[in-house]
Amino acid sequence: MKKFLTIFKVEYAQVVKKKSFVIGIILTPLFMLLITLLPAFLAKRDISTPVKYAVIDLDERGIGGQLTKALERYKLDSDTARQAYDLVELYEFEDSERERLDSLRTELDSLVRSKELGQYVVIYPGVEQNDSVLMISKSLNIRTTSRYDNRISDILSGMRLEESNINLPVDSVLQMTRRIDMQRQAPGGKSRDFLTIYFGALIFVMIIFISVISFGQVLMRSVIEEKSSRVMEVLVSSVSPFQLMMGKILGLGAANLTQVGIWVLIGLGLFVFQGALNIDVPETVGEIIFNPVLVIFFILFLLLAYIMYSAMFALIGAVVSTDKEAQNFIFPITMSLMLPVFTLMYIVQEPDSAISTIVSLIPIFTPTMMVARLNIALPDAFTFTNPIILEATIGLLLSAAFTLGLIWITARIFRMGILMYGKRATVPEIMNWIRHK
Repeated sequence: MKKFLTIFKVEYAQVVKKKSFVIGIILTPLFMLLITLLPAFLAKRDISTPVKYAVIDLDERGIGGQLTKALERYKLDSDTARQAYDLVELYEFEDSERERLDSLRTELDSLVRSKELGQYVVIYPGVEQNDSVLMISKSLNIRTTSRYDNRISDILSGMRLEESNINLPVDSVLQMTRRIDMQRQAPGGKSRDFLTIYFGALIFVMIIFISVISFGQVLMRSVIEEKSSRVMEVLVSSVSPFQLMMGKILGLGAANLTQVGIWVLIGLGLFVFQGALNIDVPETVGEIIFNPVLVIFFILFLLLAYIMYSAMFALIGAVVSTDKEAQNFIFPITMSLMLPVFTLMYIVQEPDSAISTIVSLIPIFTPTMMVARLNIALPDAFTFTNPIILEATIGLLLSAAFTLGLIWITARIFRMGILMYGKRATVPEIMNWIRHK
């Protein structure tokens, strides 16, 4: 029993006496609180700046005008004197003017893509009978869509009741007051399915997360094991510490790409041979898989995320001596990679909001956040006139610059830390390693 207590005390003391344990005690609840409250906070956020919109009314009964008046009831949370939805133009003409409608929609699609217009609504003739109302927007904001649905449904219910007799059975009244099921499209006439967009973004984010975490931890444990077995001393006698670090990072990176490549090939195979396998894959899935802009950016951000986070794991492996010490440093890295998962519902609804844009330009969040936003926007071509392409390129350059700086710092710490085993590295010592020439 005495030996057991001795071992227990030693193991316990090795963990709790370290500053990393204290840091973990503080950071873990903060991160848990963040991931619990942040999604709820973002979900409750209302429109902070007026959203510009337009209405195309082909019905000739003034439904578009009634809709614009009905939307005036919504005000900004930050300024209740200002309307949440700012009407740019109400277009009223006959459905027979099809050529004019097509050219107008092309013009408005361009404004939506460039963020000059939040959304526009097309009201077709006979709408009270066939629910033929279409909303075109880049985002799938549930609150905004619900508001449009409710207001148009109220207008159409009133029209049906005015045209009816008073003495009607209950079923007829319910039929006249039924809610409208407004269709949603992206600019260019592409149908948008919320679940496809949501899970498409989630899958891309999870591929990056799994690749980075699994191979990054392998790299970190490899460094720790070689330090503890003194193999590192033999290795650095033959190669420079920088060559050793980059060799490990890029070697595991090649294995990472091999794994992701196999996943991609399996996914492509299932999609191409879906008929023979009796698998029903939605057309929108093909638009995501075969979108060249999204695929190219995904590969670039995957590579960048792996190198960036592998440098962090290599740094941790060089500084600590055991897996126990490393665990408290791994948690913040894991949470930074998982941030898009916790906020994905908000990102899908508001991909171009100030919060989504700013966070996606912070280098440690850029790979996952930007891939999620690209999946939602799904750009057709590589052109800087499209804001998401410009933002993704800026994010790529910022992340690349950050990664180069991180590699430089990691290399300087790595060359000293890999030879130090059994001694806890303090912050002043690490700073001296960075400055040491």
